[in-house]
Amino acid sequence: MIDFRLLVAIPVLSAGTFVLASSGIDAAINDLARLQDSTLSIAWSAFPMLVGMVAPFAIPIIFALKGLRNLANGSLSAFLVTLTIVSFLKVFTSRVHPEALEPATVLERSQLFRFGFFESGITSVIEGWPSGHVATNGAVALVIVFLAGNKSLRYVAAFWCLWVTLATVFGISGDVHWFSDTLSGLALAVIVALRTVESLRDDSESDQSVGSAD
Repeated sequence: MIDFRLLVAIPVLSAGTFVLASSGIDAAINDLARLQDSTLSIAWSAFPMLVGMVAPFAIPIIFALKGLRNLANGSLSAFLVTLTIVSFLKVFTSRVHPEALEPATVLERSQLFRFGFFESGITSVIEGWPSGHVATNGAVALVIVFLAGNKSLRYVAAFWCLWVTLATVFGISGDVHWFSDTLSGLALAVIVALRTVESLRDDSESDQSVGSAD
């Protein structure tokens, strides 16, 4: 069943993105990111960008191999749901990314969407709105924060979520995502993580009730 929060969030995030893009805030934040030394920017952001491509589906496998069924199921579910939602939105919005060669100015690039179906080809799902990096990594990390019994693991997961989030906006000298891409991805991550945790806890309570009845 589709979560009501998602049905509300998507139009709200769309409206918020329109405001951030049309007002020039996305472009201004991207200009700020480009003030960094390029070598330093790559040094602190390359790791979360590269590892973030495999972490969301590698982490559930690691949990499963360690016998941590709840964390494995929760993180896998969060990853698949966010990946599906983000891919669907990207395919139909095809937002131009910050490093595109055209249009010429940052402001124009930040405001350009190519609405339709795969209007930018495969680039539509690789780049664009919302940030898949933040949505998938954030959802998996937040499930860990909510479910893990190990406090150190929760701290590492929270730090990872923050690091990936910052890297998508300010990393690689601002060439990854617009601020509103990242903000929208993070919001989706929070909603999906909360729904995943609630579902797992409902299933656990249901199993306990059945056990008590037996």
